[in-house]
Amino acid sequence: MARTLAFSAGLGALVAWNWARLEQPRPSLGPLLLMIALGIAPVLLPRARWKLRTQALGLVAAEAVAVVAAASVALHVYRPYHVGRLAGRAGSGFADFYDVLVPFNGPAHPLMHGVLLLAVCLFTLLCALAIAARRPVAAIVALAAGAGWPATILPGSDDLGRGAVLFATALALIAWLRPEPRRAPPQILTGTALVILAVIVSSSGSVAKGQFLGWQNWDFSASHKPRSVEYIWKANYDGIRWPKERTQVFTVHAPRRFAYWRATTLDAFVNGRWDEEQITLSSTVLPNPVDLSNEDALLLPEDARDPANWQRVDVTVDALRDRHLVGPSQPVKYNSRSVEPVQYLQDGSALAFAPLVRGDEYSVWGYTPQPRPAQLADSPADYPPEISVYGRYLRVSGVEPRRSSSAPRFGTAEHQIWADAYFGPAGAGRAYEPLYAAAQRIAGKATNPYAATVALEAWFRAPGDFTYDEQPPHERGAPPLVQFVTKTKSGYCQHFAGAMALMLRYLGIPARVAAGFTSGRYDAKREQWTVYDRNAHAWVEVWFKGYGWLPFDPTPSRGTLGGPYTASSLSFDAKGAVKVLGVALHGRRLLGFKLGNRGRERNVPDNGTPTPTPDGGAAGQAQRSRGLGVGAFILLGLLALTVLFVAAKLALRRSRFLTRDPRRVAGACRQEVVDFLLDQGIEVPRSVAPRELGKLLGRRAGVEATDFAEALGLARFGPLSAASTAAREARRELRAVRRRLRQALPLGGRVRGLFSVRSLLPNR
Repeated sequence: MARTLAFSAGLGALVAWNWARLEQPRPSLGPLLLMIALGIAPVLLPRARWKLRTQALGLVAAEAVAVVAAASVALHVYRPYHVGRLAGRAGSGFADFYDVLVPFNGPAHPLMHGVLLLAVCLFTLLCALAIAARRPVAAIVALAAGAGWPATILPGSDDLGRGAVLFATALALIAWLRPEPRRAPPQILTGTALVILAVIVSSSGSVAKGQFLGWQNWDFSASHKPRSVEYIWKANYDGIRWPKERTQVFTVHAPRRFAYWRATTLDAFVNGRWDEEQITLSSTVLPNPVDLSNEDALLLPEDARDPANWQRVDVTVDALRDRHLVGPSQPVKYNSRSVEPVQYLQDGSALAFAPLVRGDEYSVWGYTPQPRPAQLADSPADYPPEISVYGRYLRVSGVEPRRSSSAPRFGTAEHQIWADAYFGPAGAGRAYEPLYAAAQRIAGKATNPYAATVALEAWFRAPGDFTYDEQPPHERGAPPLVQFVTKTKSGYCQHFAGAMALMLRYLGIPARVAAGFTSGRYDAKREQWTVYDRNAHAWVEVWFKGYGWLPFDPTPSRGTLGGPYTASSLSFDAKGAVKVLGVALHGRRLLGFKLGNRGRERNVPDNGTPTPTPDGGAAGQAQRSRGLGVGAFILLGLLALTVLFVAAKLALRRSRFLTRDPRRVAGACRQEVVDFLLDQGIEVPRSVAPRELGKLLGRRAGVEATDFAEALGLARFGPLSAASTAAREARRELRAVRRRLRQALPLGGRVRGLFSVRSLLPNR
């Protein structure tokens, strides 16, 4: 037992060490230790008193209890019997590892954090079971999967050292899990020496090349068949299904700071859906490379005219079947190189005349500002003619597409007059009035467009309200986006981005849906992003004077911007956001961010006044928000022990029936009833006969058991030729007696009996 515990704990620590590196800041130690303990607990059950079949039954029950308990703690589903919800949240969490940059931010992606903890428990359990069974090969396979999988998600510079540790551990398992481990065989010593030699040699400068074999970039799930992701920019609210095989669609040579690759924008809301409104800049053939920074139709800010503020990215097509050229959010210059001819649009997008093919290369220069929240809060709702006069990015349509309308700009007196007419009983937008009402409730009190935007974004991303679902439910009687916001609250990126952009336009804030890809995986040595078809995504772009179009992402568990909410930049100025959202009461409550000030951390309550917390430090607060206190550990431990006790008790009773001897089956039936009565506080003599037992059931429990008593007596004391038939009849009657007992006794009494130890006492 000591060896099992030591090896199980060691392998659990290795699994936790490899999974924890996927999260920054690292998860706190308490939850990891709890997951390891839950994974080891089933194999530590006492086995000396039980027969082999009893051990197996108890072990299966304990494993199920441990897994469900771990999943409930990790995924915050506090009703363990909701197995479907546990499986759904776990599946979403695992999928997020391939859609979000790693190492990920725990508070921003709670499902990923929960699945990380669950993975530690599951792989620790598999390792512990193999060790308890003295199966070194199975233990090595479980360890390789549990500790090696994270390396495929996030390759690192220390992979060689981690591999050496895993290999040495595998050798130790082979050496010491043998039936008679007297001493290490020479093969183990030789293997250990080879590991040490490999580490030394590969650390030398002549051997340790950065791209040796490029094994970190192997992707056995990737397909090179060209894939189209046009369903992302052709609005579809009926559901999406990703292909079974991931496909690497293109690579981008660019700095690390990029979060999205935009392919196009959906500027028009028509017939209840967002769609591209492709308007070319010029009917003439433009030069190559083409500089679009002086085109007024792009709504670029003044700083975007200066090439010193541009950033260049170089794109190589692998397997993208599309005509759109992807690039940064505000493209200002293109060099199509091998892609000609190209059509340039008013939103800054570029569209090839023929579908892209493998090997096509082009370069895009983009303007990607990083404004602070305070700067965006000072950006007034002062829009150029393309927005305020022509109303292209404030235009909405109702039930009848021809009766389109443009909302007055944010903060104007005529906005309420327009809303009353447009959403009224005879208005074109009457079916969308619930969407407008939600926008007013969430962000209507904001005093600037930025506060309203962040409040809406935080509302969609707030845990527990909306869920990411690629096959959301459908209801009749309302447009898809209205159903999503007011009823189902379940959808994917097109639902989230489409609803937020439309709600912003209703408030008079210029917005549109942007479609493209999240940034993908970054190779720092190559300075290259690798993007897959599953990175296809839609988000929201909002126009701010002085900064142009800035990205906001309302979809939970998708995107790569930091924090549980975004602010159009990879770094968020919380102090500036406190000032910005001082009047957006509902939005501030949803955000719940912390303001670090002189080493102290301040919360922002609903009254808008920062109040100091008794503890300081943002990192510490992030860990405490996910960690478990001492009281929680005690409660979880007691719960686990209680569940294990009940499972063991029930398994022990059922084990009595694991026999073909009719006399012993009859004895098991008698003992089952006796134990039940004892746990209810009803004294039963040790030598009670079947007929007296039946009378006792009728007198003390009010249960008719005459047939049970007769079958029991015949099975125990009758002729051997009739004992088998009588034993089967006794088991059938026992089920009837148990059913009558459950009906006769109150629930509280049955629960107390379940946890009673009277039936387990000796001399019974």
